[in-house]
Amino acid sequence: MRAQRAWALLAPAAVCALLTIWIVLAAANVQTASLSLGIYALANLIVYTDALDLMLRLHVRRRHTATAGASAENRNVSIDLLGSLPGGSRRLVPLRPYAIIASVFNLGDRLDEFIEAFAAYRDRVWVISDGSTDDTLIRLQQAGWRCFDDGINRRKPGALRLLLERLPPHIETVMVIDPDIQIRGVGGGSSAGLERVIGDFQQSGAAAVCPRVLIEPDGFLARFQAYEYALAFRVGRESLADYSITSGVSIYRRDALRRALYQHSLSVYAEDLENAIILLSQGERIYYDGRLAVSTEGPGTIRRWFSQRVGWYHGLLKVYTERLGAIWHISKRTPFAAYHFIVYVGGLSLVLHLVKILSALLLLLSLIGGFDVLFLAHLLPRNTLTSPTYFIGAVGSYLALGVIALFTVVPKSERAYVAPIVPLYLLYALVHLLPMTVGFGNFIALQLWGRRLYQDHYEPGTATTGVWVRGPV
Repeated sequence: MRAQRAWALLAPAAVCALLTIWIVLAAANVQTASLSLGIYALANLIVYTDALDLMLRLHVRRRHTATAGASAENRNVSIDLLGSLPGGSRRLVPLRPYAIIASVFNLGDRLDEFIEAFAAYRDRVWVISDGSTDDTLIRLQQAGWRCFDDGINRRKPGALRLLLERLPPHIETVMVIDPDIQIRGVGGGSSAGLERVIGDFQQSGAAAVCPRVLIEPDGFLARFQAYEYALAFRVGRESLADYSITSGVSIYRRDALRRALYQHSLSVYAEDLENAIILLSQGERIYYDGRLAVSTEGPGTIRRWFSQRVGWYHGLLKVYTERLGAIWHISKRTPFAAYHFIVYVGGLSLVLHLVKILSALLLLLSLIGGFDVLFLAHLLPRNTLTSPTYFIGAVGSYLALGVIALFTVVPKSERAYVAPIVPLYLLYALVHLLPMTVGFGNFIALQLWGRRLYQDHYEPGTATTGVWVRGPV
């Protein structure tokens, strides 16, 4: 165990050291005459867009905090909880009935972990086995858990829609979970208990609330994902006020979720984003409550990570194109809603994707050119495309951005874990373009030719072709 921990720290430290040596030596040989400001700006497009987005979201989040007051009641919550309640104060009313619901499929060896994780909530848990072909259903029923199965693999949205019809009518709040998550208690990552968060949600009248999702510590790749998730939730969702986005683990008003699922495409691709867009377009409110934290394991391997991200970005393009009218309606709510859904998602993430690929290629040429200078190989021509300056500038700028985010976004208790990979996060962002491109390509190829470029794990075809492993968000 100690050896694994030492390696998890040694690997990023060694890469950072090598990168620093390369930058210093390459910079010493840079010829300013070979620098083009236009190419420099294009090569650093990813850096600039990420920096501007982070600063804007930090400003909006700070404005929310100033409006709501920096009290424990509203810390890490995207809305003013007290201000959203009638009379502006929390009412002492009993917690109304709620259920924790999950769709499971062929849990296998993970079933014992699921039972252990939710043993404390057993009386609240309702499970539907989504056509499992192993002994998941039998073992759950033998252990006394509420578990239904009609033998049909409907995928998560269809299975949850059926499960909602099976719940007792007095249950008006549901927490949708994935079987691989754990609910963190107070002191274990959460600053408020589950029932406190549900009680506030019930009084708010909102359609849904999204908690914070954490990545369990598990090696080198998990550090990147932990940092990525901190940015996505503590800046991304927290800046969105009451037009936030749900994740795979969210709390819903039962009637709102039921209505959304009956208008849903029932596709597993970005099904939570589709739920959120349906509800927001109908004038409903969704907010983020970071006081409640849930944790999940990351993909663990590069192959699983790649497959997960391919599915995510396939789903993003699918939902965006199919729900464009609803997205346009949501963007009219506030200027920042327009920024997030039209400018950021539609423009920076989708429309400018090909430009970002060109930016990444320029940085790759600059990196190769730097090594060519460093080792005096003279394999590449000395021109404006191969100047090491572009990559050096990008690394330095992104490092400064990463340090700002580390100390303004990541909680103190998590900084030591993610800090070693901050100097390398630009490389992670660049590599991210590969599954993004394949995911977008999968959607386009399905529309044109009816087949994917790459078979991800979200749609194995039938329940018998493999275990359906879901991503956390």
